[in-house]
Amino acid sequence: MDSPSYSDYKFVGRVDHVKTFNTAIKSICFNDYAVLHISDEGLRITVEQGRSIQATLFMPPGAFTEFHVQDFQSFGLKLNDLSECLNLFGSADCSIRIMYKDQGECLYLILYPYDDEDVSTECAIKTMDCEEPIDHDMNLKDPDLNVIFARGPNLYKIFHELDKSAEEFEFITSPDSPYFKITTVGVLQAVFSVEVAKTSSMMMMFNCRQTVTARYKSQQIRLTNKAMQAATKVAIKTNSIGLLELHLVIQGEGQEEIFVQFYVIPLLNSVD
Repeated sequence: MDSPSYSDYKFVGRVDHVKTFNTAIKSICFNDYAVLHISDEGLRITVEQGRSIQATLFMPPGAFTEFHVQDFQSFGLKLNDLSECLNLFGSADCSIRIMYKDQGECLYLILYPYDDEDVSTECAIKTMDCEEPIDHDMNLKDPDLNVIFARGPNLYKIFHELDKSAEEFEFITSPDSPYFKITTVGVLQAVFSVEVAKTSSMMMMFNCRQTVTARYKSQQIRLTNKAMQAATKVAIKTNSIGLLELHLVIQGEGQEEIFVQFYVIPLLNSVD
């Protein structure tokens, strides 16, 4: 398998540094079951928790050193198994080759640690049939969509400082003051809020067309923490009913970009 014949495999991809890929996988590892989509557009790994939150890791072909794909492929696997394979060499830097032959076959990973050229480890992860995840993107085509681009480290600092005991998070995005506001409601109904003006240095773009107020379960928002910590840029999008999309950019050692996308469903009757 060190010199695969690409014609025998529906997908072969190679990544020079596993660290960024591993970080992105860990950031969505809140459900053991994931769905992989492979196409000429790239690799997508999607997880869901009930019907309330969905996360997708997307690696375009440019994030790979090698990227060969035949036809569209879709299958399920246990995400924790993938995460454990990526951690086999701990913090040691590795390159990785990912290979998939056909429906019902295992997903193969071969890790090559840079500190020992004579060592490589091959992993085979069982795949399974899968149900297609919900296509939330279709609900975010609203021409009146609110869109904010923020610097990742600044936004992570805000999220990190929010009340850890909060039961709910309220998001307000608006063309008028307070522009962007996050409020937490704690166990004893204690309220803590942060407002960010559209002229703030953390804002990279601000395009809000309507005032949208929506509440979300705090545990859903907390599931974005690992991705938020690693992100360089974050796009925040809300439609008129409060569906929240957080689109995060994670930059690798070679300046390649991996994207992590969260869709969070608002609580019922939370929209003004």
